[in-house]
Amino acid sequence: MARQVYNWSMLTREMLFNMLNLIQGEIVGKKLTVNEFHATISKHIKQHLPVRTIMDRDVETLSGYVYVGGYYYSHLDRKKNKPIAILFSYHLFDEHVKITRYKWLRICSLFADTLLHEIIHMRQFRARNFKDIPGYQSTAERAKQRKDQSYFGDKDELGAYAFNIACELYDRFGTDFDAAKKYLDSNQVKRHKRTSLYRYMKVFDWNHSHPVIKSLKSKITRNLPYAQIGKPFRTTNYLTF
Repeated sequence: MARQVYNWSMLTREMLFNMLNLIQGEIVGKKLTVNEFHATISKHIKQHLPVRTIMDRDVETLSGYVYVGGYYYSHLDRKKNKPIAILFSYHLFDEHVKITRYKWLRICSLFADTLLHEIIHMRQFRARNFKDIPGYQSTAERAKQRKDQSYFGDKDELGAYAFNIACELYDRFGTDFDAAKKYLDSNQVKRHKRTSLYRYMKVFDWNHSHPVIKSLKSKITRNLPYAQIGKPFRTTNYLTF
């Protein structure tokens, strides 16, 4: 599956959202088997983007919902194969899904944000000639928290999530960047459990002074103007091959 020459820098949140939303009429309100749903969404995405799609079954996925995730595979990118995969996760025992308009629009948003997250990883690895960098070493006492902190504290993840969170803040505050910055330093985020910022703060014990959180906030602030244009890059560097 050879990698195609593609200009990833042209993609924006709005463009990706609208691209997937083109098939709303084939999805919303229709009782589809999981295989039918996945085949429809997968075929449509592959018609527009050089990415892979993955179907996943997970008991942790709520029945009747579709979760969206993504992967960037640096080893495939290095070999000039398609390096990005979008994962759609379904409940382990669901035979059918019937997606409401609200759930569908949420899927479209998650798809756009997930793909941009993985494109950031792509550029990170290409910019350093696919070299790995040291990860974050958590010293948390509990194994689960050490694992989560090691993941979220990784420099590459900080860079990608900073843009995602900046987009969340732009959705909430628009161009009022001062309000967004005040929100970052408050505990209001505890009310918004479905956000990436909530996940970061929870994993790091709501400690605004933690070095990872301080670094994250700095990166989020720098990303607010990029959230306004809907993409984490202004140049085509490392994104056109």
